[in-house]
Amino acid sequence: MALLNKFSIASAVSIVAFLALGTLGTNPAQAALLKFSFEGEEVNGYFTYDDSAIGSSPFTPNATAYPDGGYDYKFDFGEKGVFEGSVGNPIIFLARAEDGIPYPDTDDFIWEVRAFQRQPASEFALVSYFHYPEDTFGGSTAIRTTVPSTAILDVYPNVDPSSSRGNLVYTGTVRTRIEKVPEPTFLPALLGVGAWFLFRRQHRHIITEEN
Repeated sequence: MALLNKFSIASAVSIVAFLALGTLGTNPAQAALLKFSFEGEEVNGYFTYDDSAIGSSPFTPNATAYPDGGYDYKFDFGEKGVFEGSVGNPIIFLARAEDGIPYPDTDDFIWEVRAFQRQPASEFALVSYFHYPEDTFGGSTAIRTTVPSTAILDVYPNVDPSSSRGNLVYTGTVRTRIEKVPEPTFLPALLGVGAWFLFRRQHRHIITEEN
């Protein structure tokens, strides 16, 4: 009977683990949380976003905004200040002369935090432009899952959309990359609990036999 109990517990743990594996592995196309990070002279930071965010192009076909598709972010400029929060908006913009852009054509990954999204709320938006060479994105405004290793970063922390971009707090070359944010590792924890449960059960059984 004791052997049967041990077998039943071990089987139950194995079955749960098997089901967990199946659950974790059956949806390879599920959305991923991505982290865009950058680093340069006297600057570093990151922002995270969902690669399944729904985009819209209300003003020009050369841009797609992903409202509320972004999450936590931090831009650290040392003595010039730190900007951080928990919500933002990724924008892919193919900056072209046809849209009245006064600088050379580039492919831009923009991180925008609207005035009411800033923490604390502000009367100004925070807009950061990561400029890449023209045609880097292959003419697509789909949300990015990869970027080249180098960009020109321009950061405007006091943007008034109705009038001007305000002051430029930083401009310079930065190293950039995008990586997937690791998902929580539920399975090791589950197996650990199962092993602990089995050990406790066996330990109690031994004590009972000794008594």
